[in-house]
Amino acid sequence: MSEEKAYRRLETSQLLQQISFRHMLEAHAASEDGNLTWITSGFPVEIPIAMGIGVVYPEQYAAIVGAQKVGPDICGLAEEYGYSNELCSYARASIGATIKPDQSPLGGLPRPQALLACNNICGTVLRWYDAVSELTGAPVYLFDTPPIDDEQLPHHVAYVRQGLHKLVDFLAKKFDTTMEKENLRKVSQYSSDAIRLWIDSLEACKNKPSPLNCADRFLTMAPVVSSRGKDYCVEFYQALNDEVRGRVKDGIGAIRDERVRLLWDNIPPWFQIFRFFNGLAKKGVVFPADTYTHAWSGKVSGDDLYGSITEVYSNVYLNKGLEAKADKMVQLIKDYALDGFIMFSVRSCKRYSLGQMVTRELVTERTGVPGTIIEGDMVDSRLFNDAQIQTRVEALLEMFV
Repeated sequence: MSEEKAYRRLETSQLLQQISFRHMLEAHAASEDGNLTWITSGFPVEIPIAMGIGVVYPEQYAAIVGAQKVGPDICGLAEEYGYSNELCSYARASIGATIKPDQSPLGGLPRPQALLACNNICGTVLRWYDAVSELTGAPVYLFDTPPIDDEQLPHHVAYVRQGLHKLVDFLAKKFDTTMEKENLRKVSQYSSDAIRLWIDSLEACKNKPSPLNCADRFLTMAPVVSSRGKDYCVEFYQALNDEVRGRVKDGIGAIRDERVRLLWDNIPPWFQIFRFFNGLAKKGVVFPADTYTHAWSGKVSGDDLYGSITEVYSNVYLNKGLEAKADKMVQLIKDYALDGFIMFSVRSCKRYSLGQMVTRELVTERTGVPGTIIEGDMVDSRLFNDAQIQTRVEALLEMFV
């Protein structure tokens, strides 16, 4: 008889695979019809979907590259072409797969007809898409969102809203389509319903034991990034929420022996996602919350949909200053009754990792719980020192014995 695993697999995982497969099929069909855009993760996806335009996310594709453990190979294709290994590994994976799709997982992403970038997550996206534009001939549209220090200034709000109107004009001319108000309202409702169910699933992790662990959330967040605005996305999160709430009702945790509850900060190492979190699960460590998946919480609603979209996409987590990041971590630690935190300093994602040493001190000072910083990358495993990381994590865990 085999030993019982420390980690419980979600039944919804099978449905997630179906959703992901459908998303890629739709993207290929849209590309063949000359109707596909690549978009960045912080882009107001409700707009192109409401206009009947296909969307696909290079960041999600890069995560697949990482998960299949071919990050060094695909990033290496971009490096051979002349791009520095200091460049974001999401960008390198995307550019490498565009240069040589036949050597890349899934044959690379289907060819885009337009590239839609939003700089609320980082400034790299614009130059990344400029590079892809040179390779594919697809034009780039930048949806510009000025960073927020405290509150969004009125003239910034007006500027971002004007950018939405210009986006609609760009897409209308490029794809010979129109924006119908009822379509936008329907898509926004699907988007909000999916977000609502997603948030409810995340908040269920306040319970002890936590029904979800970090790896669960990082994988099941895929549809809320790529397919919000679609009816089947709502169906997926209803199924996930039902399973999560069922676990809570029955007192079933994501791991079998929960003893330590930690917060995770930043993107995960996709090539190590199961090994890392499941390895800690064997030691009774669960991650009921993280800053990455909790960033997907903005709901487009109300009568003024353009105004709501402006507010939601301007207030993305990474578009705010250091104090806002510390505030978010402190709130999560309190709300989810966490014992400590791990901050992943991602060499590729400088926007996310900037200021983590200061943030660690602020969060510990305000909460009284310890934290540690580990270093590596989300896609490029050449930048991941497993032994060093395990040493730092073990030092943190000794504080809870």
